Amino acid sequence: MIYKVIRDDLFDIVKRIKQIDPKYFVLYNITRKKFEIHYTRSKNTYELTIPYDGLDARTVDFVLKTRIQNQKKLLEEIENSNKKLQGNLYED
Repeated sequence: MIYKVIRDDLFDIVKRIKQIDPKYFVLYNITRKKFEIHYTRSKNTYELTIPYDGLDARTVDFVLKTRIQNQKKLLEEIENSNKKLQGNLYED
């Protein structure tokens, strides 16, 4: 995989991500044509892939939502969503 380091952008999204945690950095995966968030550490810096084509306010919200500190809340949202989907399956 080939990466391009994104140091700044039009909407200061990289700066806003670094305000969440200064150890975060943004890479553009040229092979997959996706933005990725990485975390400064000695091995396996990958954190997550941004599901949007560009860097915008949704990116900051997505990084905040997927932080490990929000794991319990995120899992509850997934469980509730799955229950709703299962309920819809049985209603047809």
